[in-house]
Amino acid sequence: MNSKPSMRNVVVTGLALFAMFFGAGNLIFPVMIGVQSGVEQVPATIGFMLTGVLLPMAGMIAAATSSSGVLGIIERIAHYPGLVFCWLIFLSTGMLYAIPRTAAASYSMSFQATAGDSHLWLFVYTLIYFGIAGYLCLNPRNVLDRIGGLLTPALLILLAVTIIAAVFTMSPSEAAPIEKYAATPTLKGIFDGYNTLDAIASFVFGVVIIRALRQKGFKPGRQLFGVTALAGVIAAFFLGLVYFGLSMVGSRVGRLNPNVKDGGEGLAFAAKHLFGSTGSVILGAIAVLACLTTAIGLVEASTQFFRGLFPQVSRPVWVILHVVISLAIANLGLELLVNVIVPVMMFCYPITIMLTVTCILDIFIPGHMFWAYRLSVWVAGIFGLFDGLKAAGVLEKWIDGTIPLASLGLGWLIPSFIMLALGLVIDIAQGRMKQNYDYDAVARERNQALVSAGLALNEDELDGSDNPKGSREEKSDSDS
Repeated sequence: MNSKPSMRNVVVTGLALFAMFFGAGNLIFPVMIGVQSGVEQVPATIGFMLTGVLLPMAGMIAAATSSSGVLGIIERIAHYPGLVFCWLIFLSTGMLYAIPRTAAASYSMSFQATAGDSHLWLFVYTLIYFGIAGYLCLNPRNVLDRIGGLLTPALLILLAVTIIAAVFTMSPSEAAPIEKYAATPTLKGIFDGYNTLDAIASFVFGVVIIRALRQKGFKPGRQLFGVTALAGVIAAFFLGLVYFGLSMVGSRVGRLNPNVKDGGEGLAFAAKHLFGSTGSVILGAIAVLACLTTAIGLVEASTQFFRGLFPQVSRPVWVILHVVISLAIANLGLELLVNVIVPVMMFCYPITIMLTVTCILDIFIPGHMFWAYRLSVWVAGIFGLFDGLKAAGVLEKWIDGTIPLASLGLGWLIPSFIMLALGLVIDIAQGRMKQNYDYDAVARERNQALVSAGLALNEDELDGSDNPKGSREEKSDSDS
């Protein structure tokens, strides 16, 4: 049933993961950093990569600690709060916002300049766009091979042509940085990378990557953890390389046209300057490939998640449902959803980062972490909830000025780490460091109970398609 595992499988999967992360926002953010940071372009970009690259890579390593992906990890913070978290991230990064946004963004950077604001052409474009995404997702066994083996190389070649041409034919900016990059450019870059919210995507894409590598024959346990983490490192390497290259493009655009409004306009200026009328074609191809690969990854991940929760609905139906809803939202407009999605993401992001930290810490700590997970993530969730309410306009302010880093949107950071330390002390005091616990086993037991009731997929159906078996072999204790 499984093919023979090989390093090529891991490399292709890593390339596919890069392409899934690299959407429209990732294309334009580093360009604008290059434009605005002037002579401080290098330290600002390094700061951006510290969070924009390392956080998603850490998220993939965290996801790899469970061979069930996020569905196994949520058991560590308690089943029902974990499910709420999963619903929020899969809906917001899925068919209700992120997937339709990829279509709208790619259209605006490719065909809109020619077609104008025509609703008809937007519909035609999105119909073809989601038709391709849906078709590729209907055969899950080959979807990552198609992305990593075909679409990603094409995307990287186009990016390389643009970056190399800009670096060797245009001069970097010698202007002073704008005010926010002047004093501490690296720190500002760190916050720019933090605000990409890509760490959330790592848990979403982890579902696809883990399942794909199991299909390739990698066995749950140390082997699956190792190759999943390696795929994350490969993706991170190319993300960092491309981010730095695009930032250099932005620096050169800033020398010639420092008044560009955003990274998309900056890229369009560079493409036209470098390649003339052909530049718009190259930029359009880059935008379409970047967004399409992200959309395919998001449709695949979200389909797997909801298929696991509602197995009575067949996989093709879930794919079509995602495609149709995304198509409708992309054409009706995303403006109204932004007011809902941004607060949701503000709520989820602190939870995601603390869950990443505790999962990675769990790799090095023997025994069983229980309160360390719950206290740290729950406190991050409380702070995230109020940050979300503030972003929604329900609260004008609540902790700004009273808790360190709150004014930067990081008020949750110190309290969460304090609770992580307290949780570790409690776990040590209660003897859990001498116990073993398999959170994946809890997820499997819950699924088996649903299988018995005819409400979930059995293990044969799950193998290679939905919730894979856990990576650990220890027995559970009474903390579940």
